[in-house]
Amino acid sequence: MILKNGLIYSDSLLRNGVILILEGFIRSVIYDITEESLQSIRDQNTDGIEIDCEKRTIIPGIIDIHSHLRDMEQSEKETFLTGTLAAAFSGITTVFNMPNTKPPAISASQVKGWMEKAHNNIHVDVGFIAAIPRDFDFEEIISIIDLGVVGFKIYPLNSLNGIDWTDHLNIQKLLSTSSKLQVPIFIHPDWPLNAEEKEKIFQKGVEEKLPFLKLHNKLYPTYMEAKYVNFILENYYKVVVDLDLIPEDYPIIHFCHISCRDSHSLIKKALSTSKFLKITFEITPHHLLLNDSIRIENPNYAKVLPPLRDETHASYLFQELKQGNVKLLGTDHAPHTSEEKNKVFHDAPSGFPGFESYPFVVLDQVSKNEISLETFVKITSENPAKTFKLNNKGFIKAGYDADLIIVDRGDVYPIESKKFKSKAKFSPYQNYQTSVHIWKVFLRGIEVNIDESNPMGNIIKGVI
Repeated sequence: MILKNGLIYSDSLLRNGVILILEGFIRSVIYDITEESLQSIRDQNTDGIEIDCEKRTIIPGIIDIHSHLRDMEQSEKETFLTGTLAAAFSGITTVFNMPNTKPPAISASQVKGWMEKAHNNIHVDVGFIAAIPRDFDFEEIISIIDLGVVGFKIYPLNSLNGIDWTDHLNIQKLLSTSSKLQVPIFIHPDWPLNAEEKEKIFQKGVEEKLPFLKLHNKLYPTYMEAKYVNFILENYYKVVVDLDLIPEDYPIIHFCHISCRDSHSLIKKALSTSKFLKITFEITPHHLLLNDSIRIENPNYAKVLPPLRDETHASYLFQELKQGNVKLLGTDHAPHTSEEKNKVFHDAPSGFPGFESYPFVVLDQVSKNEISLETFVKITSENPAKTFKLNNKGFIKAGYDADLIIVDRGDVYPIESKKFKSKAKFSPYQNYQTSVHIWKVFLRGIEVNIDESNPMGNIIKGVI
């Protein structure tokens, strides 16, 4: 297949060129096209397909490093088929799937069953993140790694395995395991408030008639997120010193959905002290672009963990993004049923679908010149591929997977959640106006943003 007359983003440049795709890989990318070079590519084009991109922009497929595809005993919320179809139609060609499933992915047999359920049922490539087995079973950890997981995830608020993640000895054991096996640990950073304090905050918020989203923010305050980040960093340093680790053996940790200035500043300061620390973090689009003052018909649709923060945090994080101090984005795509989200606010679950808003709201910032296309491609494709060793993804270069998005800027239109491919047809971005149009999405050279698309995604294995 040939993609011609497209504006191709590569090496920080946007240039007119031609891409030749053979057997799912980018065979060659040629700029400064002549009749002779075009004919040479045509001679190699075995399937005869030639698409005129009409000056649309071609960028690498998005790699979303944080999602919840549900399925198993939560198929009423989302299935592998519906979730990955939603991703495919949004230009997301690779996703990482989190382990707080039913049953939770805390054993090799459960992870294996999880992967088997996904086999032949995914429209994009999927990497699986497991949880730590009960009792820190080291042999079980090895068995899970052998299945090809991307890493392990911990939840201090709701441990999936009975392990107390606020105990420094457990964290040090976890970091030592990461060091020994060089496996990434994904961390949901939040120190739990005790039930009594939480109840006081809730009752005071009700008495003051605090808007629900602002009350939710107070129930999971920024200082508790920062407290957990600091707790992890202190134990990280201790493990490095106590075990006398060389940089190659440092633990690998990734902080999920950093939502506030306090946490970001702690991580930024840590990274400034040493280039050898194997510490990364992501920010979600909603913590960049939304805040707890948004007007929304049903506040439950914007209820999420960590909560939407006040505008000062969102503004700070957005400026840090513009200045190059944010390297990774992740949606935290978290679908729920409409019935769940229409409960009273206190009982409604946190989370909302993110795939089908992500590229449209963030690329809209590119179209408005708020962030550069270079920044967008780095944080959505190039940096995730490099950070998590997805060696054939994230770039438009010869030899890489032909995971591509062709986008255009056109008439402004509203995001309509009722049209989502996800089972979760609600969004805090409902009626958000965007000018971004996704024309075509390719996974290894096959167009996947079409209704008759067959699930041809692969399970990503062997990155550890």
